[in-house]
Amino acid sequence: MNFKQDCLYFFSDRPCVYHKKNKSLICDNCKFYVPSIKILIIKLAALGDVVRTTSVLKPLKEKYKNSKILWVTKDNAVEILFNNPYVDEIIPFSQTWQLYNLHFDILINLDLDENALRLTKNIYAGKKYGFFLDKNDMIVCSNEVAKKWFDLSHNDMLKRKNDKTYQQYLMEILEIDNLLPKDYPIIMNLTKEEKNFAEQFAKDNRISKNDLVIGINLGGGDKWQKKEYPIKQTIDLIKLIVQSPKLKVKSRKNPKVLLFGGEKEEERNKKIISLVKNPLLIDTGCKNTLRKFFSLISLCNILITSDTLALHIALALNKKVIVLFGPTSPTEIELYGLGKKIVSPIECIVCYNRVCNKKPDCMQLIKPRQIYNTLLNLI
Repeated sequence: MNFKQDCLYFFSDRPCVYHKKNKSLICDNCKFYVPSIKILIIKLAALGDVVRTTSVLKPLKEKYKNSKILWVTKDNAVEILFNNPYVDEIIPFSQTWQLYNLHFDILINLDLDENALRLTKNIYAGKKYGFFLDKNDMIVCSNEVAKKWFDLSHNDMLKRKNDKTYQQYLMEILEIDNLLPKDYPIIMNLTKEEKNFAEQFAKDNRISKNDLVIGINLGGGDKWQKKEYPIKQTIDLIKLIVQSPKLKVKSRKNPKVLLFGGEKEEERNKKIISLVKNPLLIDTGCKNTLRKFFSLISLCNILITSDTLALHIALALNKKVIVLFGPTSPTEIELYGLGKKIVSPIECIVCYNRVCNKKPDCMQLIKPRQIYNTLLNLI
């Protein structure tokens, strides 16, 4: 018996769904046969970059309607792609040996990480987009736009002059034209269990639909400590929010603040809570799993955040955002019409320096009152 192994519905280890419904159906007489297009995406890190790169999925599925999409990412980023209707298989980087010498119709590598580049040498594809190594282990760009992104990645002055969003670069690298931001959304879907977790957290903390829930996520994490908003100014901002009669009047809701952070922000957040001393400030914890972290962000009406993972999750969940920018590029970030950018007035903005001795630094120059006024205007 000849099986059409290139069919979109073919499984290597069991009958397809249509044969299970009708046992007399075989490949030779199957009206459901559709030849599939195999696409492999490589995007390993960082977590926020993996999230925002999901914006390629909907356009790819629309351009290649009968495609199967596999995605390689770092083991700690795998959860980001859970429950994503556009991803057919997630390959943790530790399991990439499975892909060696396999053939794909399209290989997309959107990562300049050395591990990602080396992986491309072991995979065959009819068409390649993004970044690859040649026989001399030199980086090759698939087109002029990929070359421009490569240049931006290696020159801070070019980054500063950049006038396109990350998503615009991705679409042009993939040669997908004439799309608006609504056509390439960030994709992250919560499961029923994750929604239930968020609902239970809201119930335990007396958060209701009558509340205006404002998230505060202003830590810097490991990689970009200079993205961190100073503790004292964060405290002043929270006090402005929880003590504001204007917010309550304008929103016709009761303001409540959720404080977010990862493990690196645990001591920072403890200090903030102890100094604010207000029951309207609710600690979400700093040891949540990725998916629980995403679930808790779903409770927010508005998220005030630095340029980090939480920003991209909030956008995927269609939440309003206020984003603070200092060392990184505000131009590169697509907000999908959901918020406002507050850019430091410092002259050396978009320096991409991870260490800085300038006093005051870029984030210190963003005043709590400016953030508060932006919040009032966004409601």
